[in-house]
Amino acid sequence: MDFSLSPDTPAIAAFRKEVQEWLQENMRGAEHLRWSGIWSTRENEEEYRFRRELARKLGEKGWLFPMFPVQYGGGGLTVDHQLVLETEIGRHGLNLNSVFYTLARLVAPAILKWGSEEQKREFLPPMLRGEVSVWQVLTEPQGGSDVATCRTKALRDGDHYVVNGQKIMVGYHHPPDFLWALVCTDPSGPRHENLSWLYIPGNSAGITIQPMHLMMGIKNSVFFDNVRVPAFNLVGGENNGWKVANTYLELEHGGGGNVTEDPLVVRLVRYCQRTQGDGKTLMEDQSIRDIIADTLIELDVVRLFALRNFWCRYVREPHPYGGVQYIYHQRVVRLRNAERLQRILGYDALVTDLSVHEQADFEYAVRSGPGWLHGGGTLDTDRLIFARRLGLGRPTGEAAPTTV
Repeated sequence: MDFSLSPDTPAIAAFRKEVQEWLQENMRGAEHLRWSGIWSTRENEEEYRFRRELARKLGEKGWLFPMFPVQYGGGGLTVDHQLVLETEIGRHGLNLNSVFYTLARLVAPAILKWGSEEQKREFLPPMLRGEVSVWQVLTEPQGGSDVATCRTKALRDGDHYVVNGQKIMVGYHHPPDFLWALVCTDPSGPRHENLSWLYIPGNSAGITIQPMHLMMGIKNSVFFDNVRVPAFNLVGGENNGWKVANTYLELEHGGGGNVTEDPLVVRLVRYCQRTQGDGKTLMEDQSIRDIIADTLIELDVVRLFALRNFWCRYVREPHPYGGVQYIYHQRVVRLRNAERLQRILGYDALVTDLSVHEQADFEYAVRSGPGWLHGGGTLDTDRLIFARRLGLGRPTGEAAPTTV
């Protein structure tokens, strides 16, 4: 399978130059920002505002969702344009998926595939223009990663659904504009056939958001107390939520891929080259060079998995198990890299020194390593999906859902 990137045509080369010049202008003033993780314990209001404004500016140009249709606020561009935008913004330490704190990158494709025309024209433009933040709310206290056990009820009452229940382990510091919620619309219905998706305004009466202070940072519990949501906001049809979830969860489990690289190795090498220990730089220690080499090798495998999945998505040939293969490997590599950082830095890996850009990132990488094993499902979830896609224990393999 050849998913190599073609050389720029004259038109794409001109577009690349335009993007480079635009980013040079619009990234000015952000040189001191560290692009913290979503679960970072350090809330940086300046960084948050910068990223939200950058997303809005990208959205105005159709560059935040380059390949989405123009009529919904996308760019109507090609995969070559998407690659240019991804690689060029990656040079500034960001990617289109994480320009600002939102899960619209996962929600928008699900609405594009499953929403009615009226819903697409209502919901997509603000998302694609970077004007709203969206939280996904799936996990519940009793269900964990088994989202099909959903007990948050949404019962029809005229032109509205009335929502009651609780979601946990969602969001970040700032409240959302919308909640993309999996709900139970038929409490007596069979498993997987009783679920639906609601797009709930975040300022609806009856919503309470309670912060959860975790080792990895801020997450939240969301309580719904007789929250009235217009029936128009139900996406994909009543009790058809599991089919919608297949599209959504395929992206969350790595099916979309990406083309950006983890900057950890570059930052680690830079740090070890300039940091002294026992009268010499850390990089002069052979054991440390060996650890860095292992880190580099594994991160390169993660990068290739991500690039393959990105290519498969945009040529509309979904890899049967590529998404979960990528996300599983990425999770375990993050844990191993957390351990490697602590071996190199010792106790310094546990101290956040905000005057040193790399060290602040290292502390977060060490702290978040174990937690990433549980984000968007667990390793057991990944293994189960992997087995089903391969057809292990079943007559045939489960096909990967299309996402665009």
